[in-house]
Amino acid sequence: MKKLWFLLPLLALGILLGIWGGKRKSPQTVSPEPPAYVAAQGRVEALPGFDVNVGTGELNGKVESILVSEGQSVRAGQVVAVLQNRDLKAAVNQAAANLALAQSQLADLEAGARPQQIKEAAAALQGAKAVLDEAARQVVRYRELRREGMVSPAALDKEERAFRSAQAAVEEAAQREKLLRAGPKPQTVTVYRNKVELARAQLDYARALLGKTLIRSPISGVVIQRYVEPGEGVTPEIPIVDVADLNKIWVNAEVDETDIGKVVLGEPVRITSDAYPGRVFRGRVAQIADYVGVRKVRPSNPAVNLGLKVAQVKVALLEKTPLKLGMTVDTRMRAAP
Repeated sequence: MKKLWFLLPLLALGILLGIWGGKRKSPQTVSPEPPAYVAAQGRVEALPGFDVNVGTGELNGKVESILVSEGQSVRAGQVVAVLQNRDLKAAVNQAAANLALAQSQLADLEAGARPQQIKEAAAALQGAKAVLDEAARQVVRYRELRREGMVSPAALDKEERAFRSAQAAVEEAAQREKLLRAGPKPQTVTVYRNKVELARAQLDYARALLGKTLIRSPISGVVIQRYVEPGEGVTPEIPIVDVADLNKIWVNAEVDETDIGKVVLGEPVRITSDAYPGRVFRGRVAQIADYVGVRKVRPSNPAVNLGLKVAQVKVALLEKTPLKLGMTVDTRMRAAP
Protein backbone atom coordinates (compact mmCIF):
# COMPACT_ATOMS: atom_id res chain seq x y z
CA MET A 1 0.00 0.00 0.00
CA LYS A 2 2.81 2.36 0.83
CA LYS A 3 4.16 1.81 -2.65
CA LEU A 4 0.86 2.98 -4.27
CA TRP A 5 0.46 6.30 -2.48
CA PHE A 6 2.05 8.20 -5.32
CA LEU A 7 -0.81 7.04 -7.65
CA LEU A 8 -3.54 8.79 -5.68
CA PRO A 9 -3.05 12.29 -7.24
CA LEU A 10 -3.28 10.79 -10.74
CA LEU A 11 -6.51 8.96 -9.86
CA ALA A 12 -8.11 12.15 -8.46
CA LEU A 13 -7.13 14.11 -11.58
CA GLY A 14 -8.77 11.50 -13.81
CA ILE A 15 -12.01 11.66 -11.84
CA LEU A 16 -12.11 15.47 -12.13
CA LEU A 17 -11.51 15.36 -15.89
CA GLY A 18 -14.31 12.84 -16.34
CA ILE A 19 -16.79 14.97 -14.40
CA TRP A 20 -15.86 18.13 -16.40
CA GLY A 21 -16.16 16.31 -19.71
CA GLY A 22 -19.55 14.94 -18.75
CA LYS A 23 -20.82 18.41 -17.95
CA ARG A 24 -19.76 19.69 -21.39
CA LYS A 25 -21.52 16.88 -23.26
CA SER A 26 -24.78 16.80 -21.26
CA PRO A 27 -26.49 19.83 -23.02
CA GLN A 28 -25.96 18.18 -26.41
CA THR A 29 -27.54 14.94 -25.33
CA VAL A 30 -30.75 16.56 -23.90
CA SER A 31 -31.25 19.36 -26.49
CA PRO A 32 -34.40 18.52 -28.62
CA GLU A 33 -34.18 18.84 -32.38
CA PRO A 34 -36.61 21.44 -33.76
CA PRO A 35 -39.34 19.93 -35.99
CA ALA A 36 -38.81 20.29 -39.73
CA TYR A 37 -42.43 21.30 -40.34
CA VAL A 38 -45.61 22.61 -38.71
CA ALA A 39 -48.67 20.42 -39.19
CA ALA A 40 -52.19 21.87 -39.29
CA GLN A 41 -55.58 20.98 -40.61
CA GLY A 42 -57.53 23.39 -42.77
CA ARG A 43 -60.45 23.88 -45.11
CA VAL A 44 -60.57 24.72 -48.80
CA GLU A 45 -62.13 28.17 -49.27
CA ALA A 46 -62.69 30.65 -52.09
CA LEU A 47 -60.44 33.69 -52.32
CA PRO A 48 -62.00 36.91 -50.94
CA GLY A 49 -64.64 38.22 -53.33
CA PHE A 50 -64.99 34.94 -55.24
CA ASP A 51 -67.70 33.31 -53.10
CA VAL A 52 -70.76 35.56 -53.08
CA ASN A 53 -74.21 35.21 -51.57
CA VAL A 54 -76.36 36.92 -54.22
CA GLY A 55 -79.42 38.74 -52.84
CA THR A 56 -81.78 41.61 -53.54
CA GLY A 57 -79.33 44.27 -52.42
CA GLU A 58 -81.88 46.70 -50.96
CA LEU A 59 -85.36 45.57 -52.00
CA ASN A 60 -88.02 43.63 -50.14
CA GLY A 61 -90.28 41.49 -52.28
CA LYS A 62 -91.27 38.06 -53.50
CA VAL A 63 -89.34 35.85 -55.88
CA GLU A 64 -91.06 35.58 -59.26
CA SER A 65 -88.62 33.06 -60.74
CA ILE A 66 -85.13 31.60 -60.30
CA LEU A 67 -83.35 31.13 -63.60
CA VAL A 68 -80.40 28.94 -62.51
CA SER A 69 -79.90 25.60 -60.81
CA GLU A 70 -77.19 24.27 -58.49
CA GLY A 71 -74.03 23.33 -60.36
CA GLN A 72 -74.81 25.65 -63.27
CA SER A 73 -72.10 27.97 -64.55
CA VAL A 74 -72.98 31.67 -64.72
CA ARG A 75 -71.17 34.73 -66.00
CA ALA A 76 -70.80 38.11 -64.32
CA GLY A 77 -73.91 40.22 -64.87
CA GLN A 78 -76.14 37.27 -65.74
CA VAL A 79 -79.71 37.41 -64.33
CA VAL A 80 -80.11 34.55 -61.86
CA ALA A 81 -83.51 35.48 -60.38
CA VAL A 82 -86.42 37.89 -60.88
CA LEU A 83 -88.59 39.53 -58.22
CA GLN A 84 -92.27 40.25 -58.75
CA ASN A 85 -92.33 43.65 -60.47
CA ARG A 86 -95.74 44.26 -62.09
CA ASP A 87 -96.32 47.51 -60.16
CA LEU A 88 -92.86 48.80 -61.05
CA LYS A 89 -93.43 48.10 -64.74
CA ALA A 90 -96.64 50.17 -64.58
CA ALA A 91 -94.74 52.98 -62.84
CA VAL A 92 -92.15 52.98 -65.63
CA ASN A 93 -94.86 53.21 -68.30
CA GLN A 94 -96.56 56.10 -66.49
CA ALA A 95 -93.28 57.97 -66.05
CA ALA A 96 -92.48 57.49 -69.75
CA ALA A 97 -95.88 58.95 -70.72
CA ASN A 98 -95.35 61.94 -68.43
CA LEU A 99 -91.96 62.61 -70.01
CA ALA A 100 -93.40 62.43 -73.53
CA LEU A 101 -96.14 64.94 -72.62
CA ALA A 102 -93.68 67.38 -71.03
CA GLN A 103 -91.38 67.17 -74.06
CA SER A 104 -94.30 67.83 -76.42
CA GLN A 105 -95.41 70.89 -74.46
CA LEU A 106 -91.89 72.27 -74.44
CA ALA A 107 -91.51 71.72 -78.19
CA ASP A 108 -94.76 73.58 -78.88
CA LEU A 109 -93.67 76.44 -76.68
CA GLU A 110 -90.21 76.77 -78.22
CA ALA A 111 -91.62 76.56 -81.76
CA GLY A 112 -93.62 79.73 -81.13
CA ALA A 113 -96.92 80.72 -82.75
CA ARG A 114 -97.76 79.55 -86.25
CA PRO A 115 -98.47 82.26 -88.88
CA GLN A 116 -102.11 81.23 -88.97
CA GLN A 117 -102.40 81.80 -85.22
CA ILE A 118 -100.92 85.29 -85.56
CA LYS A 119 -103.35 86.13 -88.39
CA GLU A 120 -106.26 84.92 -86.30
CA ALA A 121 -105.11 87.03 -83.37
CA ALA A 122 -104.80 90.12 -85.58
CA ALA A 123 -108.29 89.55 -86.98
CA ALA A 124 -109.67 89.15 -83.48
CA LEU A 125 -108.05 92.45 -82.50
CA GLN A 126 -109.61 94.23 -85.47
CA GLY A 127 -113.00 92.80 -84.61
CA ALA A 128 -112.66 93.92 -81.01
CA LYS A 129 -111.74 97.44 -82.15
CA ALA A 130 -114.80 97.58 -84.40
CA VAL A 131 -117.01 96.60 -81.47
CA LEU A 132 -115.32 99.26 -79.37
CA ASP A 133 -115.93 101.95 -82.01
CA GLU A 134 -119.60 101.04 -82.18
CA ALA A 135 -119.87 101.05 -78.40
CA ALA A 136 -118.22 104.48 -78.24
CA ARG A 137 -120.76 105.91 -80.74
CA GLN A 138 -123.60 104.44 -78.75
CA VAL A 139 -122.35 106.00 -75.53
CA VAL A 140 -122.09 109.45 -77.17
CA ARG A 141 -125.60 109.09 -78.62
CA TYR A 142 -127.18 107.93 -75.35
CA ARG A 143 -125.52 110.72 -73.41
CA GLU A 144 -127.13 113.28 -75.77
CA LEU A 145 -130.48 111.51 -75.47
CA ARG A 146 -130.14 111.51 -71.71
CA ARG A 147 -129.52 115.27 -71.67
CA GLU A 148 -132.71 115.67 -73.70
CA GLY A 149 -134.51 113.37 -71.28
CA MET A 150 -135.36 110.85 -73.94
CA VAL A 151 -133.66 107.79 -72.26
CA SER A 152 -133.49 106.64 -68.69
CA PRO A 153 -130.33 106.66 -66.58
CA ALA A 154 -130.42 102.87 -66.63
CA ALA A 155 -130.28 102.76 -70.40
CA LEU A 156 -127.28 105.10 -70.44
CA ASP A 157 -125.57 103.02 -67.78
CA LYS A 158 -126.03 99.88 -69.87
CA GLU A 159 -124.35 101.44 -72.89
CA GLU A 160 -121.46 102.68 -70.79
CA ARG A 161 -120.91 99.16 -69.38
CA ALA A 162 -120.87 97.79 -72.93
CA PHE A 163 -118.28 100.41 -73.88
CA ARG A 164 -116.00 99.41 -70.96
CA SER A 165 -116.37 95.75 -71.85
CA ALA A 166 -115.39 96.47 -75.44
CA GLN A 167 -112.32 98.36 -74.20
CA ALA A 168 -111.26 95.32 -72.13
CA ALA A 169 -111.78 93.02 -75.10
CA VAL A 170 -109.54 95.20 -77.27
CA GLU A 171 -106.78 95.21 -74.62
CA GLU A 172 -106.97 91.43 -74.26
CA ALA A 173 -106.87 90.84 -78.03
CA ALA A 174 -103.95 93.26 -78.42
CA GLN A 175 -102.00 91.52 -75.64
CA ARG A 176 -102.58 88.10 -77.19
CA GLU A 177 -101.37 89.27 -80.61
CA LYS A 178 -98.31 90.83 -79.01
CA LEU A 179 -97.43 87.62 -77.13
CA LEU A 180 -97.83 85.48 -80.22
CA ARG A 181 -95.57 87.76 -82.25
CA ALA A 182 -92.95 88.03 -79.46
CA GLY A 183 -92.85 84.31 -78.67
CA PRO A 184 -92.64 82.73 -75.21
CA LYS A 185 -90.84 84.45 -72.32
CA PRO A 186 -87.45 82.99 -71.33
CA GLN A 187 -88.83 82.37 -67.85
CA THR A 188 -91.72 80.36 -69.28
CA VAL A 189 -89.35 78.26 -71.39
CA THR A 190 -87.24 77.59 -68.29
CA VAL A 191 -90.29 76.40 -66.38
CA TYR A 192 -91.24 73.94 -69.13
CA ARG A 193 -87.66 72.70 -69.46
CA ASN A 194 -87.58 72.03 -65.73
CA LYS A 195 -90.77 70.04 -66.11
CA VAL A 196 -89.07 67.89 -68.75
CA GLU A 197 -86.02 67.30 -66.53
CA LEU A 198 -88.22 66.35 -63.59
CA ALA A 199 -90.19 63.90 -65.72
CA ARG A 200 -86.94 62.39 -67.04
CA ALA A 201 -85.57 61.97 -63.50
CA GLN A 202 -88.76 60.25 -62.41
CA LEU A 203 -88.50 57.87 -65.37
CA ASP A 204 -84.84 57.10 -64.58
CA TYR A 205 -85.74 56.38 -60.96
CA ALA A 206 -88.62 54.09 -61.93
CA ARG A 207 -86.38 52.21 -64.39
CA ALA A 208 -83.66 51.85 -61.75
CA LEU A 209 -86.12 50.31 -59.30
CA LEU A 210 -87.38 47.95 -61.98
CA GLY A 211 -83.81 46.98 -62.85
CA LYS A 212 -83.14 46.01 -59.24
CA THR A 213 -85.81 43.32 -59.47
CA LEU A 214 -83.52 41.54 -61.94
CA ILE A 215 -81.03 39.83 -59.61
CA ARG A 216 -77.64 39.50 -61.32
CA SER A 217 -74.52 37.57 -60.35
CA PRO A 218 -71.62 39.96 -59.62
CA ILE A 219 -69.00 37.34 -60.56
CA SER A 220 -68.51 34.48 -62.99
CA GLY A 221 -68.60 31.08 -61.36
CA VAL A 222 -70.80 28.15 -60.41
CA VAL A 223 -74.06 28.17 -58.45
CA ILE A 224 -73.13 26.37 -55.24
CA GLN A 225 -76.50 26.59 -53.52
CA ARG A 226 -80.08 27.89 -53.94
CA TYR A 227 -81.57 29.25 -50.74
CA VAL A 228 -85.17 30.15 -51.75
CA GLU A 229 -87.85 29.08 -54.19
CA PRO A 230 -90.31 31.08 -56.37
CA GLY A 231 -93.09 32.68 -54.35
CA GLU A 232 -91.02 33.09 -51.19
CA GLY A 233 -90.48 36.52 -49.67
CA VAL A 234 -86.99 37.95 -49.48
CA THR A 235 -85.26 40.89 -47.80
CA PRO A 236 -81.77 42.34 -48.31
CA GLU A 237 -80.52 40.03 -45.55
CA ILE A 238 -81.75 36.83 -47.22
CA PRO A 239 -79.52 35.42 -50.00
CA ILE A 240 -81.12 33.85 -53.05
CA VAL A 241 -78.19 31.87 -54.46
CA ASP A 242 -74.51 31.33 -53.67
CA VAL A 243 -72.07 31.73 -56.57
CA ALA A 244 -68.37 30.83 -56.31
CA ASP A 245 -65.44 30.82 -58.72
CA LEU A 246 -63.98 27.34 -58.25
CA ASN A 247 -60.73 28.41 -59.90
CA LYS A 248 -60.04 30.99 -57.21
CA ILE A 249 -59.45 28.90 -54.07
CA TRP A 250 -56.90 28.56 -51.28
CA VAL A 251 -56.56 26.65 -48.01
CA ASN A 252 -57.37 28.22 -44.67
CA ALA A 253 -55.15 26.27 -42.25
CA GLU A 254 -55.62 26.52 -38.48
CA VAL A 255 -52.19 26.58 -36.78
CA ASP A 256 -51.95 26.10 -33.02
CA GLU A 257 -50.99 29.35 -31.33
CA THR A 258 -47.92 27.61 -29.87
CA ASP A 259 -46.63 26.90 -33.40
CA ILE A 260 -47.52 30.13 -35.19
CA GLY A 261 -44.08 31.63 -34.51
CA LYS A 262 -42.53 28.93 -36.69
CA VAL A 263 -44.61 29.79 -39.75
CA VAL A 264 -42.96 32.11 -42.30
CA LEU A 265 -44.53 33.90 -45.27
CA GLY A 266 -43.58 32.41 -48.61
CA GLU A 267 -42.46 29.06 -47.22
CA PRO A 268 -43.58 25.94 -49.13
CA VAL A 269 -46.54 23.88 -47.93
CA ARG A 270 -47.47 20.25 -48.63
CA ILE A 271 -51.21 19.63 -48.81
CA THR A 272 -52.88 16.20 -48.63
CA SER A 273 -56.46 15.00 -48.46
CA ASP A 274 -58.06 11.69 -47.51
CA ALA A 275 -60.17 12.05 -50.65
CA TYR A 276 -57.03 11.72 -52.81
CA PRO A 277 -54.74 9.23 -51.03
CA GLY A 278 -51.14 9.27 -52.11
CA ARG A 279 -51.37 12.67 -53.79
CA VAL A 280 -49.53 15.75 -52.54
CA PHE A 281 -50.45 19.26 -53.68
CA ARG A 282 -48.02 22.15 -53.53
CA GLY A 283 -48.70 25.50 -51.88
CA ARG A 284 -47.03 28.37 -50.12
CA VAL A 285 -47.82 30.50 -47.08
CA ALA A 286 -49.60 33.56 -48.45
CA GLN A 287 -51.06 35.21 -45.35
CA ILE A 288 -50.75 34.90 -41.58
CA ALA A 289 -53.51 36.27 -39.38
CA ASP A 290 -52.64 38.92 -36.78
CA TYR A 291 -54.92 37.34 -34.19
CA VAL A 292 -55.84 33.97 -32.71
CA GLY A 293 -59.32 32.57 -32.22
CA VAL A 294 -61.31 29.43 -31.64
CA ARG A 295 -60.84 26.36 -33.79
CA LYS A 296 -63.40 25.92 -36.59
CA VAL A 297 -62.05 22.76 -38.22
CA ARG A 298 -62.45 19.74 -35.98
CA PRO A 299 -59.12 17.85 -36.03
CA SER A 300 -59.04 14.17 -36.94
CA ASN A 301 -56.42 13.50 -34.23
CA PRO A 302 -58.28 12.92 -30.90
CA ALA A 303 -55.15 13.89 -28.98
CA VAL A 304 -55.35 17.52 -30.15
CA ASN A 305 -56.29 20.00 -27.45
CA LEU A 306 -59.60 21.41 -28.70
CA GLY A 307 -59.40 24.30 -26.24
CA LEU A 308 -56.13 25.59 -27.70
CA LYS A 309 -56.57 28.72 -29.79
CA VAL A 310 -55.40 28.82 -33.39
CA ALA A 311 -54.23 31.37 -35.94
CA GLN A 312 -55.50 31.26 -39.49
CA VAL A 313 -52.84 30.81 -42.15
CA LYS A 314 -53.87 31.21 -45.80
CA VAL A 315 -52.09 28.83 -48.16
CA ALA A 316 -52.01 29.69 -51.86
CA LEU A 317 -52.18 26.73 -54.24
CA LEU A 318 -49.34 26.56 -56.75
CA GLU A 319 -51.12 24.23 -59.16
CA LYS A 320 -54.58 23.30 -60.33
CA THR A 321 -56.07 20.70 -57.96
CA PRO A 322 -59.26 18.63 -57.69
CA LEU A 323 -59.86 19.99 -54.20
CA LYS A 324 -63.45 21.09 -53.57
CA LEU A 325 -64.79 24.05 -51.60
CA GLY A 326 -65.35 23.16 -47.96
CA MET A 327 -63.09 20.08 -48.09
CA THR A 328 -60.91 19.38 -45.03
CA VAL A 329 -57.20 18.92 -45.79
CA ASP A 330 -53.92 18.38 -43.93
CA THR A 331 -51.02 20.79 -44.37
CA ARG A 332 -47.35 20.65 -43.54
CA MET A 333 -45.54 23.97 -43.55
CA ARG A 334 -41.76 24.18 -43.48
CA ALA A 335 -40.87 25.55 -40.07
CA ALA A 336 -38.58 28.47 -39.48
CA PRO A 337 -35.04 27.38 -38.56
